[in-house]
Parts: sequence; C-alpha cells; structure tokens
Amino acid sequence: MSEENISLIGDDATIEEVTFGTEGIGDATKTLDVLAGGVAASGKGKGLWLITAKAARGSIFGDLDVGDLFPADGTEVPAAGDKAKLATATPFLDASSWASTFTAKEVDVTLLKHKVMKYRKGKADAEGTLKGIFTIGVTGVAGGLLNQFLKIVHKAAGGALTVSAVNSHPIYIRGVIRDTKVSGETYAFMFAQIELFGVNLGAESGNKQEYSSKFRFTGNDPVYYEEEIA
Repeated sequence: MSEENISLIGDDATIEEVTFGTEGIGDATKTLDVLAGGVAASGKGKGLWLITAKAARGSIFGDLDVGDLFPADGTEVPAAGDKAKLATATPFLDASSWASTFTAKEVDVTLLKHKVMKYRKGKADAEGTLKGIFTIGVTGVAGGLLNQFLKIVHKAAGGALTVSAVNSHPIYIRGVIRDTKVSGETYAFMFAQIELFGVNLGAESGNKQEYSSKFRFTGNDPVYYEEEIA
C-alpha cells in the first residue's frame, strides 16, 4: 500500500472517454509492448489493458476478471489464452465537473416480534452526472455528447455539408479522482461503462452556457483503481 496521505481537491480530478484498440492475443512469448505494435522494451504496451479473456492456467491477470483493467508496464508476457485490448483515454474537454452517487436498497426484514424495524442491505444502485460548458468544436461535434441525443448538421466555410445521425450508445469512462504522473504519487480513478440518459442545454444572461447529462451504469460493475507511479 502507498504511504502517501493527501486530501484531494476538485482540481486533482478529470473525466475521460475510453476506447480500445485491436485485441492482443497472448502466446506466452510476445510481450504487451509487441502485442501493441512495438518492439520489446519499447514502452508501446505501457498503459491500461481491458481484459477480454484469461488463460486457464498461468494468466498474467491474476485475480482480475474479464472486463477489468490491467495496469501494464508493457514488459509483461501474456500466457496463451490471455487476451486484452489497450485503452486510449480522451478527456472530455468541455467538462467542468462529474459526480457519481452509490446507494443500497433498504430491505425491510421486520418481524412481529421486533420492537424496532430491522433492515438488510440490498443491491446497490448508482447514477451520475456530467456537467460542462458548451464549447464550439467540442460539445456539438459528430460522436460527441450532444450527438447522443440530436442529429448534428455542420456546414463548413467552403460549403461542404456534414450530417451526423443520432449516435446513441454506451461509452466507457475513466473518472479520475487523482490525476498525476509524478513518481511516488498515487493515480486513482473509477472505470465504468455508462449510458447517457439526458442532456440539459440553455443560457442565462450574464452566465456561462452550461450543460448537464445524467448517466447510469451498464455492462460490468464499476471498479475503483489506484496505481502507485514508479
């Protein structure tokens, strides 16, 4: 465990959309650097890999499950049967804040003999909110947040017209709690797949043009990660 003990502030955080490359298939010979398209010890495979399959024996992914992220240095050699995809993270450049709230269902198990009501904790539920400032060239681009709900039409100065149909789909996010690359510090984030369920747009005189979008989790359960920077 890291010995670092620091109270975080909002400026330590960020939020990113995560996409994945071609699946790398382990053969007990090639390193992740090589599977990522580089040469051995090139650092090409350093980063987070989405686990898509695990070898029956000797998997480098240890106790991690399929769907989890494997923080790699690139020098690891996946066993035959190990499969994973290298992640690429792109910040939401127009985001100003994000939040996620987890709650558990209160299941009433009170019996007639009880004088005080008794409860057990049921399954957890969660939702989140992504907020930002409407930014030309970011918020309304094809494949962007607004395109999840609206068709986007863009006319270039030269006259070319581009139409992007509504592109609603679950996305992977990395909700970064502590963003750092400094040796000895701890990088912390939540990884999850989300579905966006709305967007609020509007303007008020004298104020910034903000948007907000509610999201819910889908796919695998969200996971919190900490990584000590070497």
